[in-house]
Amino acid sequence: MTELLTAAEVARLLRCSLRTLDRERSDGRGCPFVRIGSRIRYRRADVDAFVAAHVRGRVDSGETDTASAPQGSQSRSTRRAAP
Repeated sequence: MTELLTAAEVARLLRCSLRTLDRERSDGRGCPFVRIGSRIRYRRADVDAFVAAHVRGRVDSGETDTASAPQGSQSRSTRRAAP
């Protein structure tokens, strides 16, 4: 069975307020959710995927995440002029 989390549990995981979750949900830009009657629940797999989709910078392999960076952009360390 799919693990369903409450908004309070997701807010604690994401370290944000309930109000932030509400606002992002109403704007259509937050984590995917499930509405069961008047209750809002979040599938654990959706929360994990949402977090993974927003990873920036370095990935586990130590390489720069170029998929999320605009083409032609460089990291701060490579933009600096040589002395």
